[in-house]
Amino acid sequence: MKKKLDIVLRLAAAAVLLLLLAAILYKQTSGALVIGTIRGAEWEYLTVEETEYAFDPAPPVHGTDKGAFLGIATSGDLRFRIYSIKNSDEYLYCQWEWEGRIYRRIH
Repeated sequence: MKKKLDIVLRLAAAAVLLLLLAAILYKQTSGALVIGTIRGAEWEYLTVEETEYAFDPAPPVHGTDKGAFLGIATSGDLRFRIYSIKNSDEYLYCQWEWEGRIYRRIH
C-alpha cells in the first residue's frame, strides 16, 4: 500500500511540474503580452508603449547582450519577441525565429 501511495505522489508531483513548465513556456511565447508594433517596408520602426525606436544597422551593442524578455511586438500576423539590452535604456533587441535586430530609441 505504501509503495502505491509513493508512486501516486511522485506522478502527481511530476504532473504539477509539467504544468508549471507549460505555463512558463506559454507566457514566454504565444501567451506573452503584446507591448508594441513594428512597421515600415523592412521593419525599420518599432513602437513600444508610445516610445519610438528605429533599426540601427551598426549598433554598439549585440544580440548577445539581451536582457529580460519584455513582451511581443506585432506586424500583421507576425510576432516578434522584444528583449531589453543589459546596461542600456537606449536599445532593444527584437527577435523572430532565429533572426534578430537592434533598435535604438529615437524619441
